[in-house]
Amino acid sequence: MEKRTVTIKHRFGIHARPAAKIVALCNSFASDIEIVKEGEEPANGKNILDVMMLAAAPGVDLELRARGEDAETAMRQLAELMESDFDSNEV
Repeated sequence: MEKRTVTIKHRFGIHARPAAKIVALCNSFASDIEIVKEGEEPANGKNILDVMMLAAAPGVDLELRARGEDAETAMRQLAELMESDFDSNEV
């Protein structure tokens, strides 16, 4: 299992548009991907409702977890997306 911790930097946090980009990216990988906000149940990175329910505001740390054949690549690309300005990144 690959793990990474990221800090949300987007000024509005994870709302509908960033959540959609996260889910689209996660769905491009075969690996199972979870996103964990401290003290909460893991969110399925491939499920938009799970990702939106994180309600991750700017400055929030999230743990990313991936298990599967492309887990390392998934973690790298997902971390890059989540630590960026979602509006300026192509998914």
